[in-house]
Amino acid sequence: MIFIVGGTGTLGQTLVRMVREQGRPVRVLVRPGSLARAEPLRQLGAELVGGDIRDPGSLAVGCRGATHVICATSAGADRRDESRRLAEYQGPLNLLRAAEEAGTVRQFIFTSTLFPRNPVGYKFVWAKLMAEEAIQRSSVPYTIFRPCGLFYEIVQRGEPIVERFGVFPVVGSGHKRTQMLAMVDVARAFVNAIDNPAAINRTFELGGPEHVTFEEMCATWSRVWGRPIRVLYLPVWLMNTLGFLLKPFNPSAPGLMELLEFSYDEMSCDMRETSRILGLEQMQTLEQYCREYYAGKDQASPVPA
Repeated sequence: MIFIVGGTGTLGQTLVRMVREQGRPVRVLVRPGSLARAEPLRQLGAELVGGDIRDPGSLAVGCRGATHVICATSAGADRRDESRRLAEYQGPLNLLRAAEEAGTVRQFIFTSTLFPRNPVGYKFVWAKLMAEEAIQRSSVPYTIFRPCGLFYEIVQRGEPIVERFGVFPVVGSGHKRTQMLAMVDVARAFVNAIDNPAAINRTFELGGPEHVTFEEMCATWSRVWGRPIRVLYLPVWLMNTLGFLLKPFNPSAPGLMELLEFSYDEMSCDMRETSRILGLEQMQTLEQYCREYYAGKDQASPVPA
């Protein structure tokens, strides 16, 4: 039994589908507010367990008899300090304790993040790093993944912004490069790590097949979409000022600005050994991802009468 926490999220749903395609039993923790999102997982054959990562009792139920535990939680749009700590540190520790106490878990898989070469100043990375350290000290064999940003975060989340304002905002300078990748490749890495001896007690950085600037990514996206996309560079000082000014109205604002700054920092990793161990030699490029995404949108569009 594979117990997935964060299974109703974007990565989690892809993981559940892939694991079920292999015929493996899956159990998913579902918060009361995520029941609608969990219904497709139930239809795939996943067992749903009501609960919350803050509740050790529900985590104990989820870990009971589990051989693998996957932590795919994220604070999402709620970037308040307490929410980040819960989703990215305290919650994973609650899950780790439940996995240790279950006595059956032979692999704990944790979703961290690919850090820039110099993460100093990004408060939320310390939650991930402290969680990593706790996992490495535990008695449960582990695999830690540090994925870079996802194409999904640029294309699907950026599309409404471009449609409304005609520009794609990038924080900082246009010279920094990133190694974003497709959600399906992140999920493949997780699935291929399950019961893989070479993945036990290892930390893997995950990046895509291209190391490009955001302007180059927008050019590729524009070419496939068939619409011009102008990149608007926003200085870091302006974003931090906006976060400070908006905090009385939205407590998450400073954290969201910090997340944007982090996301547009320089990101890179060497994928040669990781690709060999996890079978990731063929990874989607941004162009392939965009073509697949827009082909799916065209098929889903209603045909005029």
